Amino acid sequence: MRLFGLFGLVCGATLLSTAAFAADLPKAKDLVAKMGLGYNIGNTMEVPKDPTAWGNPLPTKEYIAAIKKAGFGTVRIPCAWHSHATNGTIDAAWLKQVKDVVQMVIDQGMYAILNSHWDTGWLEDHVYNGKGYGRNFEKNAIELKESSSKEVDDLQGKYWTQIANYFKDYDEHLIFASANEPGVNDPWSEDAGKLGPDAGIEGNHWGFGENRMKILKQYHETCIKAVRTSGGNNATRTIIVQMPRTENEKHQLLLDNYPTDQAGNGYTMAEFHYYPYNYSLMTKDEDWGKQYYYWDGMGSATDKSHSMPASGALGSKSDITKRFAELKTAFGDIPLVIGEMGTIKRLENDDIKGENLRLHLQGRAAWYGFVAEQAKKNGMVPCVWDTGDEGNGNFTFIRRQTNKFEGNVGDITDYETLNAMRKAYDLDTLAGNSIDAIVKANPEENNQGGDATDKVLHVDYTSKVKDSSEVGTVRLNLTNANWSDYKAISIEIKVDVESQGPCTKCDNKYAWKSVSLFAMSGEKWGWSDYNIPESDIKAAKWVTIEIPFTDDKEKGMTFVNIKDVKAIGINVYGPQLSGSVEFNNFVLIKKDGSKVVLENFDKKKPQVEGIAKGQLIAKGSNPTKPGNSALNANAIALSKMQINIQPGMISATFNAATAAPAKVMLMNSLGQVIAQQNFNANKGVNTISLNNNYRGAAMLIVKQGSQQFIQRVNLK
Repeated sequence: MRLFGLFGLVCGATLLSTAAFAADLPKAKDLVAKMGLGYNIGNTMEVPKDPTAWGNPLPTKEYIAAIKKAGFGTVRIPCAWHSHATNGTIDAAWLKQVKDVVQMVIDQGMYAILNSHWDTGWLEDHVYNGKGYGRNFEKNAIELKESSSKEVDDLQGKYWTQIANYFKDYDEHLIFASANEPGVNDPWSEDAGKLGPDAGIEGNHWGFGENRMKILKQYHETCIKAVRTSGGNNATRTIIVQMPRTENEKHQLLLDNYPTDQAGNGYTMAEFHYYPYNYSLMTKDEDWGKQYYYWDGMGSATDKSHSMPASGALGSKSDITKRFAELKTAFGDIPLVIGEMGTIKRLENDDIKGENLRLHLQGRAAWYGFVAEQAKKNGMVPCVWDTGDEGNGNFTFIRRQTNKFEGNVGDITDYETLNAMRKAYDLDTLAGNSIDAIVKANPEENNQGGDATDKVLHVDYTSKVKDSSEVGTVRLNLTNANWSDYKAISIEIKVDVESQGPCTKCDNKYAWKSVSLFAMSGEKWGWSDYNIPESDIKAAKWVTIEIPFTDDKEKGMTFVNIKDVKAIGINVYGPQLSGSVEFNNFVLIKKDGSKVVLENFDKKKPQVEGIAKGQLIAKGSNPTKPGNSALNANAIALSKMQINIQPGMISATFNAATAAPAKVMLMNSLGQVIAQQNFNANKGVNTISLNNNYRGAAMLIVKQGSQQFIQRVNLK
C-alpha cells in the first residue's frame, strides 16, 4: 500500500510538473533580450528536396559552434517541408534531419527559429482564392492562374500538426514561424493596364489588400491552432506570424487582421524582412532610379550618382530610425523579428574598384551596425541573411563552402560587418580584417597583365563534360548603344582551340568547333549571331576579321534593333574543347570609313562565362595557367542540365523522360522567384529560354512531374 501510494504520488508530481512547465514558457516579449542578434542558415534546409543542391553542405556542430562564437544568439532555420512530403505526410527521415540541426543550435545555448519557407511556393505563392491574374514572365504575356486557399490551408494544418508534435518537448529555445514571405512572389506586369480596372494592381504587382489578408490570417491561425493543440510545451510556445510579403509597409494589414491565439495574448511575434532595394539588392540602374553603392554619408567623390542621398532615402539612417520607431509604436507589446536583412557585396563591378570598393564595403558594415543598433533599441530581433557563397553579391559572414573557397569551416569572412553588429550588442571586437584583401585584389585599374600598356584578352577553354557540346562566352555589355551609323565591326583574334573528341548527344557526331559573333538588341534583348567561317581563321595566328552589318545573316551580322544594342561578344562552341583564343581591338567602322575603338582590353577584363576563363596579358607574353581552386559558378553542375547565359536571357538544355507540361523557374539567393514560365516539354532533349533582368547568384529549376533539374547560376 505504501509503495503503491508513493508510486502514485511520484507519478502525479511528475505529471503536474510537466503540465506546469508546459504552461509556463516565457511570453514572447521576455525572450527578445536573450535572443540577441540573429543569423540565417540560408540556401540550405529550405532548398526543395536536397539541402545541398545550392552549394552548401549540411550544417555541422563545428559550423553551428562558429555561429555562436561569432556573437549570434538566435539561428533562423529556413526550412522546406512540402517537397519532403507525400500526400501531406512529411518524410520521417527529413524530420529527423531537421531535428539534428535544431538540436545543435539549442546545444549551443542559442534560440532556434524554425519556419516554413518558400519550398516551390505551395503556400507563399498562393495567398489568394480562385482565379488571379498572373504572368508567365514573357513580357506583357498575361495569364490567369487558379488557387484554392482551402487546399493550401489544409496542407498548412497537416504540416504544422506533424512539426508541432515532433518538436513539442523542446523548451522556450525553439520558436515556430508560420510562413516566410507570403505573397512576395506575386506575379506582376510591366503593362498593368492590360489587366483591366479590377486587377487590383499596386505599382506593377497584383495587389495585397484586405481580402487576401483574410486568407493569410487563416493560414496563420491554422498554424497556431495546430501548434497549440499538439500539447507539451507547444501550449505557450512563441509563434511568429508574417506581414504580407514581409513588407513593413503592409504592417497595418496584419495589425487589423491579427490572428487569434488560443494561448491568449503575448505568445506571438510579428515578422518583417528588411532589404531596402536600391541599396540592398538592385544590380542594374533603371530609368526610375539608380543603385546605391555607398551608404548614407559615406559617398564616393568620383561616383556621386551612386551615393545614397542622406535625406530620407530608403535604407538611410533617418529612414531606419523613423521606420523602426513607428513599427515599435504600432505593435506595442508584440515583439518584432527582422527575419531577414542584408545588402549584397558588389565585387564584380567596374565602377567599384580600389578606394571606391573600400568605401562600399565600409558603408555596408556601417549599415549592418546601424540596423542592429536600431533593432535592439526598438525591441526587435534582427536576423542577417547568410548565403554561404563568397562570390559577387554574397551576404556571407561565416565560411562553410570549403570545397570552393580556401580556409576552414567557421572562418569569419567579413570581420568589419560582424564587428559593427557586435558593437551594437556591446560585444568585444574580433581581431581580423577582411576589406584590405578584397580591395587589394580589385585595384582601381585591374590590368592583371604587367605594366605594358598594350593588353589582349587571353581566354582558356576547357570542357567539363564528354558527351555533349559546351560554350564559352566573352561578352561586352553596351546597353542602349545606337549603332545605326556603323556598317561593320572588325575583330583581332588568334584562335588556338580545338575539339578533342566526338559528341554523342549532338546532331554532328564528330569533333567540331564554332566561333561566332553574337549580339543582343532591342527591348526584349533579341538574339542574333554570325558564324565566322573557318577559312577566315588562321590556326594560332593573329588575324583581323571584318564582319559587315547586313540584313542577310549568311553574309554578316544582323540585329533585331541596331539602334538599341544591349550586348555583343564571341561564343566558342564545341564538344570537348581545349585550348585558347586571344582577342584584341573590337573596332566599329562607320559608313564613311572612319573607325571607333569599341574595346581594346587595355584597362579592364570583360565578362567571361561558361567553360571560358579569361585574363588580360601584355600582347606577346605568356599567360598564367588557369587556377583550379574555384569553378566558375556557371559550370557547377548540380543536375544533368546544360546552361547558356546571356544578358537578359538564360537557356537550359535537359533530357525529359516523357512529353508532358513543365515549368522553368529562376530563383534568387533569398528564395524569391524572379522569373518563371510554363511550357510543354518533348520527350528527349529540350531547350527552354527564360527572359529576365536579374543579375547575381540564382538557382534555375526545371520541373516536369516528378522529374526535377536544379542548377546554380551566376547572372551578370
